[in-house]
Amino acid sequence: MTTDRRTDRLAYAGLWLALVGYWLLFSPPAPADFLGEVTALALADTSRVDPIAIAVFNLLGLLPTAFLAILLYDPGRPHSPVGPWPFAIGAYFLGGIILLPYLVLRNTRAPLKTAPGAFVRAIGSPVAGWIMLLIGVGLVGFALVAGSPAAFAAQFAGSQFIAVMTADLIALTTALHLAALTDRRRRGLGPAPAWQQVPLFGPVLYLATRPGH
Repeated sequence: MTTDRRTDRLAYAGLWLALVGYWLLFSPPAPADFLGEVTALALADTSRVDPIAIAVFNLLGLLPTAFLAILLYDPGRPHSPVGPWPFAIGAYFLGGIILLPYLVLRNTRAPLKTAPGAFVRAIGSPVAGWIMLLIGVGLVGFALVAGSPAAFAAQFAGSQFIAVMTADLIALTTALHLAALTDRRRRGLGPAPAWQQVPLFGPVLYLATRPGH
């Protein structure tokens, strides 16, 4: 195992431990009306939840999609009957709790799939990358323009769900940066340009401009 691979795996493991540790030991209590809060986030009800929380909630749908565009080119670990699918799809529901362990264990030495299926080609296409980038910019812009940092901070302090999903966003954003660098290396594309280092937007822009395998 090269130093880069070892360092990445340690980083993914550290992110998972930090996320689980925060959830179990340091996050605030669960909201009294958990289902109502989730419904308000899903419906973008700004009368009940701050726009920053709404943006975080929706970014946690965008990030797993970006991971799909990277991980579904994996053939899986040797002799794996399932490959990355359960972990990549599970990330829509459990975020980094389920995805980060796969990132620790995935075999990045194996060659990428040279003839992926139609869905993998579509989700990994530049068009999909540009759509994800536009959605990400829109969500962050919505949070900046309409959100109240003070109101979000109060909801973060009072709701385990909002606090943990925010921690999950930080963990997955960091993991996506590492995964995009690994993908670039596996494709032989050379050193990453400076813009790829920008959190969230850099890796998604990489997917939008990534040449086909």
